[in-house]
Amino acid sequence: MLAATGCVGSSLEQTPLPDTPPQAVPAVPQTAASADAQSEASADDDDAPVSQHAAGASPPAAATTGIASPHYACRRPAPAGRSACAAIVATAADASRVAHGCAKSVPYCASDLAAAYGLTAAAASRGKGEVVAIVDAYGYPGAAGDLAVYRKKMGLPACTVSSGCLRIVNQQGRASPLPRIDGDPNEDWRIEQAADLDVVSAICPNCKLRLVQAKSEKDSDLAAAANAAVAQGAVAVANPYFGQERRRDAGPYRHPGHALVASAADDGTGARMPCSFQTVVCVSGTTLLKDSSPRGWSESAWHPSGGCSAIVPKPSWQRAGGCRTRVAVDVAALADPATGVAVYDAAAGGWQQIGGTGVGASLVAAVFALGPDAARVNAPQWIWRHGGSDAFHRIGADPGYDGATGWGTPNGTKGL
Repeated sequence: MLAATGCVGSSLEQTPLPDTPPQAVPAVPQTAASADAQSEASADDDDAPVSQHAAGASPPAAATTGIASPHYACRRPAPAGRSACAAIVATAADASRVAHGCAKSVPYCASDLAAAYGLTAAAASRGKGEVVAIVDAYGYPGAAGDLAVYRKKMGLPACTVSSGCLRIVNQQGRASPLPRIDGDPNEDWRIEQAADLDVVSAICPNCKLRLVQAKSEKDSDLAAAANAAVAQGAVAVANPYFGQERRRDAGPYRHPGHALVASAADDGTGARMPCSFQTVVCVSGTTLLKDSSPRGWSESAWHPSGGCSAIVPKPSWQRAGGCRTRVAVDVAALADPATGVAVYDAAAGGWQQIGGTGVGASLVAAVFALGPDAARVNAPQWIWRHGGSDAFHRIGADPGYDGATGWGTPNGTKGL
């Protein structure tokens, strides 16, 4: 169940994509928004000082229940003008169990993800010829080999460079030169890329994959890579990263007919970009558990994400009484590292258990590749306006949210 958000009156109501209970939006102080905030341009602060919050630091305790020593893959928070990858590595010994076969327990395998979101049949029959692009920073020389290991272990068809299924390009859309591996030990975008490739493969095994590597985590480089991703023919683009909200050009993330999806922050500090752009599907996180319900799975809000944008006006189609500006969460999917996904990264030691809203963003991007063309014309609007579609199953109940008083009582949800 993917949870999408829609608002009625003063409470935030989450609607769905394929079957996920929603993530409520946390309260964030409201500021005035300018009418042209969606297309402001300003120079990137490329020389911003490095953050003191290293990648190895632990995520908020409330977000990591049940994990002994999780850590951020990338520096948090990102310095001004830069973005952080959303991956959280759960260094739990249980991650090794995938090497002996999936058991429908954490870390979740490809079949688990498809089943949890009601996509087993769609994953098998849809997506042929569709392209899903993933935008990340820095090089990942092991991408093709690691993906091959994952897909073989998960029983998915091969997706190789030689067959044309997988293509890895730089931010200009060229096969060479590819970016270098980042030498900063506090920035490991490789595990984010591994997770994104594996999750998209799990949800849309028939899709072609395009990995677009920006030369750095600077917002300007990632924006260029987002443009290149669309130029690669992608119907859906996963942008599993987030940076500070500031006035900048939204053009690289405005491509009607292509579903651009991004990660919400996971630290409860408010809206981030590119998630808060009106044209981007903003994904927050859930905790996913196997249970005995008719669905077979349950989801609950994982950690506060998003909030009210400080600068982006509210779109006319967003029915959110709690925010006068853009509500920077549209949908929620698996992100809790304690109920994370199995990912293969040889450089990190093999099988890993990964969470973070990058997992959710990649999952939702793959879902849009399975869905109808109409859903991708204006993907965020589709989520908020449409109450039912055979491509997007019901997601679940969401915790009510009121912008003035905070958490409310649970609301019913409608299908997406």
